[in-house]
Amino acid sequence: MNTMKLCCLNQSQLKSLKNELQILHEQLQADLQAEQSDQKEELRLVNCTEVLDRSEAAAATDLNLTRLSHIKQLEEEILECRNALQRIEGGRYGCCENCGEVIELNRLMANPAAVLCVGCQSRDELHRTRDSASSF
Repeated sequence: MNTMKLCCLNQSQLKSLKNELQILHEQLQADLQAEQSDQKEELRLVNCTEVLDRSEAAAATDLNLTRLSHIKQLEEEILECRNALQRIEGGRYGCCENCGEVIELNRLMANPAAVLCVGCQSRDELHRTRDSASSF
């Protein structure tokens, strides 16, 4: 059974991390809007011009898939920022969602949206690597 430890960030650290998250959130939102705008313009150009051969069609499709993948990644990062900001407001920020231990300050400074401590993140990545390798 997980027992939640009281996270020990002081108010100054919490304020600084919250500010970082807000700035990151705004930047991600701007990046998302720019990427969506670029995608719309690219699709408009593709629809307005005649594709001459299969390689041009493949290149246009590849570019669209790359943009969609980047848009999805940005949307996920925005959600992670929002969730971190909600954890701050709810008093749950800085605790590992897996084991309940305190997430190291250096980790939060490097990735303020982190939800796992270094140990749990390492185990999670190891399991994903093993699962990926076993699927081949």
